[in-house]
Amino acid sequence: QHPLDRRSPRHSKKIIKIPSPNRSHRLDNAIYSVSSPKNSNRMVKVLVCGPTNAGKTSIASFLADSQSAGIGAKDKLYDPTIGCRILEFEASNGANVELWDVSGDQQYESCWPAIMQGTGTGDESPVDGVVLVYNPEIATHDTEVGLWYDQFVKNAGIPDSKCLVFVHRVDPKGGYRSRPPPKLEGCTVHNTTFNSTMEIREHFDGFMQSIKGGGGGFGRK
Repeated sequence: QHPLDRRSPRHSKKIIKIPSPNRSHRLDNAIYSVSSPKNSNRMVKVLVCGPTNAGKTSIASFLADSQSAGIGAKDKLYDPTIGCRILEFEASNGANVELWDVSGDQQYESCWPAIMQGTGTGDESPVDGVVLVYNPEIATHDTEVGLWYDQFVKNAGIPDSKCLVFVHRVDPKGGYRSRPPPKLEGCTVHNTTFNSTMEIREHFDGFMQSIKGGGGGFGRK
């Protein structure tokens, strides 16, 4: 995945940098791409987090592009996100959304404080909501998603009402529903697949409405 994500001409471009993680396999001022609407007066910051290979980037790209008709493909070659990718777009309720697609690779853990607090460019911003994505078909994900919940929801002081969970399977066969780990029982949980295009957009739109209705930090200027 190229660090500069070329998207629709309906969006303008800017690039921000987050300081390099202080680890053995560090990034040298890793570049994070931003695809942004041209008129962005108020922003709602939403993180998309979860274990590796869960479908986070496919879902984030789909949500950011209202013209997109699909969510990746089950046979698509896995291309992990480097650090964090940021997409800005206008949601159906008119809010301008800043969607932070966070890598599931914990080698970037030292970047997490910057992701939670802001970019270090003078546009510091709290997190308004979190979308957790995991694949129950991968044996370790049930445990790993609980760790992501602890880090980005519980420890960050974000209420469960502002956490949306996609239990995202590759296998599109119907009838199967996964029971989420106990930690996630207070969150809004939906079972999805690569075929759940309409459902995922509707669930996210409803989530945006719930964030707005909950008050306390929705939007910023």
